[in-house]
Amino acid sequence: MAEPRPIRIEQISGSDRRQIRAFIEFPKELYRGNDCFVPWFDRGMRKILTGRHPFFEHSQGEFFLAYRGQQVVGRIALLEPKKFNSYQDRRDCRLYFFDVIEDQQTAYLLFDHAKNWASERGLDRLIGPQGFSGFTGAGILIKGYEHKASMTMMNYHFPYYRQFFESYGFSTYKDFYSAELTAQTFILPQQIRSIQEISRKRNGLSVRTIRDRRELRALGYAIMEMYNAAFVTHEEFCPMTRRELEQTIRDLLTVTDPQLVKVIEHDRQPVGFLLTFPDLTEGIQAANGRLTPRTLLRFLHEKKSAERFIINGIGILPEYQSRGGTAILFYELMQTLQNRQARSAEMTQIAESTSDMVQSIRKLHGEIYKVHRIYELKL
Repeated sequence: MAEPRPIRIEQISGSDRRQIRAFIEFPKELYRGNDCFVPWFDRGMRKILTGRHPFFEHSQGEFFLAYRGQQVVGRIALLEPKKFNSYQDRRDCRLYFFDVIEDQQTAYLLFDHAKNWASERGLDRLIGPQGFSGFTGAGILIKGYEHKASMTMMNYHFPYYRQFFESYGFSTYKDFYSAELTAQTFILPQQIRSIQEISRKRNGLSVRTIRDRRELRALGYAIMEMYNAAFVTHEEFCPMTRRELEQTIRDLLTVTDPQLVKVIEHDRQPVGFLLTFPDLTEGIQAANGRLTPRTLLRFLHEKKSAERFIINGIGILPEYQSRGGTAILFYELMQTLQNRQARSAEMTQIAESTSDMVQSIRKLHGEIYKVHRIYELKL
């Protein structure tokens, strides 16, 4: 029997269309026939791979493919988040877009390459999967393999990914939960109803429902600035730049219905937000990465007819959290789902360290049914 060909790792060039296509298409081939996998949009991936994403205006990254002969058997992105490292006083190297066939040797060679890449730059920790900002889904799926990914917000992975990370020596950094809320069990406790009602009267808080794309675009910067202020104490936080804010707003406009976005105001100034999305997972799967006029028409239809929704963005300025603002956000969530006659909703990216949010999920009778884990490896 012939010996298997050795594996080689090549850095892809932002000007090599063949390599870019191979990087984009590899996970589609790897998960072909799997109903739970959801591919990223090709256009967005090309923007990243050619260095046109705003992350690269302040940080660095390179992308690699693992080959056995002419066959792609793995891929990985290695990111040096210079702005984040400076802000949080870290020396991190992030792993992202990690995909590999079920072969331990290939996985280990990609991890070895990541260690060398990080060490050459004086970095002292590998962490990931972790991407460009808090708005890109992080972690390896370790629970809930029978469930679909939530659009492209929190990725799907085969169970063997966890085994490769842990057997190589990575340890757990943090888990992120996804919770399912169903129409049958989603009951807002009377205490929260009372708190939100009193807060509106005593603290002068009101809720603004966005009417259309124009209004959402105009308010987008205020929402993102609130994100910068609301999450400032989080370990993964780094202020987003103006260009990063613009990119996030464009992405938001592609996949949400503006009327699902709620903004809490005090004296007409935004102090909190709730980002709810119609679940377009099946449409994205059908598009297979291609964002065409036909795809956009399908999204438009699914936005109006969706019975399932995804909540991936709840924030309120710290000074208003104790003034009933959080209760108002949960009340508005309930109202939104009831008005849309929602069958279910998923809350994603709930950090295990946010104990108040985890407790709130239980009060709302939500079930934590998917878990994503970020790993770290000290160098």
